[in-house]
Amino acid sequence: MRETFNDVLSINGVSAIILLAQDGKILFDSTDGKGSGSGLNYSHWKKLLDVMNNAREADFVFENGRIYLRKTADGYLMVCMQSHASIAMVKLNCDILLPQINSTKSSKGLKGFFKR
Repeated sequence: MRETFNDVLSINGVSAIILLAQDGKILFDSTDGKGSGSGLNYSHWKKLLDVMNNAREADFVFENGRIYLRKTADGYLMVCMQSHASIAMVKLNCDILLPQINSTKSSKGLKGFFKR
């Protein structure tokens, strides 16, 4: 799955990508060597996602960095970056990336084939 996120991770200033399910479970974490959620222990993502409710995207700006949060079909994509990273490039790459993420989630064998 890491190959899917290589374009976003290659943007100057982007440090990490985390893919979260609706319940806050980590589906992918680029900071983990394996690309799974077995790295750092994140415990309160569900609270953040509940606050986000039905927002399509959010941009959190901090003194030392920024977090871009984008809604997907099954959860949220979080991009952690430094202050100087181009948010326009990150948004553009996320727009290109979202159909790939959604199609990999929805194609689950015959079940995905017969789904309306």
